[in-house]
Amino acid sequence: MSMQVNSANSLSGIGTDAAGGQSLSRMFAELQMLCSNNAKRKATDLMNTIKEKQNKLKTAYAAKQAMQKALSKAGKKGSVDMLSEKFVNAKGNTRTVKGFLQYNKLGVTKTGKLHKEDIQAYIGRIDTYIQSLGTDTQTQMIRLQDYMGQYNNHLQGANKAISDGKQTLNAILSR
Repeated sequence: MSMQVNSANSLSGIGTDAAGGQSLSRMFAELQMLCSNNAKRKATDLMNTIKEKQNKLKTAYAAKQAMQKALSKAGKKGSVDMLSEKFVNAKGNTRTVKGFLQYNKLGVTKTGKLHKEDIQAYIGRIDTYIQSLGTDTQTQMIRLQDYMGQYNNHLQGANKAISDGKQTLNAILSR
C-alpha cells in the first residue's frame, strides 16, 4: 500500500494497493453504488409507468360513469348518441366516450348510437379494462418494491465495504 502525506497533513493513497490501483473494498463499494443507481433508475422508470397506469384507471372510471349516465338516458329515450356523451379524463381534458372506446380498442358502433343493451355491454368491457389495468398496476408495484429492495441492499453493501476497508486500514496503521 502506498501512503504519502499531502499538503493538508493528511494521508493520501489510503485505499490503494502497492501498484497504485484501487483497493478491492473500494472497487466493491463502487460496484455496489453502480448497482444501486441502476436499481434506482429502474424504480424511477417504473414509478412513472405506474403513474401513467393510474391516470388510465382514473380515466376509465370517468368513462364508466359517463356510460352509466348514458344508460339511464337510454332507458328513457331508447338509444343515446355516444358522440354527445362526454367526460373529463385524469388530465382534466374533456373527451367523448366514443373516443375513449376507440382509443382503448374497446370497440364502438359505426353510427355512434347505442341502445341500452349495447351500453351495458360496453360498461362490461370497461370493467374488464379496469380490472386489467388494476392487476397490471399491482404487478408493477411488486416489481417496484423489488427494485427498492435491491437499491437498499446495494447501498448497504457499499456501506459495509467502505466500513470493512476502513477497519482494515486502521488495523494496518495502528501496528
